[in-house]
Amino acid sequence: MSESKKRKLMLDRPTNHGGWPNGKNNSWVGDKPVNDIIYDYLEAMGLTADVPHARLSETKLKILILESIRRYMK
Repeated sequence: MSESKKRKLMLDRPTNHGGWPNGKNNSWVGDKPVNDIIYDYLEAMGLTADVPHARLSETKLKILILESIRRYMK
């Protein structure tokens, strides 16, 4: 687990999930903290990977949309 990615996603902090108001902070899968479950889910979906070629800039998105509109209008 990359601690810096967890910190950027603000998942490195304790949470108040699970348990009763004064009870133990746990989740539906036992003693694993909810913030760890969320990070593991994001990681399994590939959303925490730092893959430069997978990023789309706003400019690139505009170009793709304009190309799509042009193709549709023909």
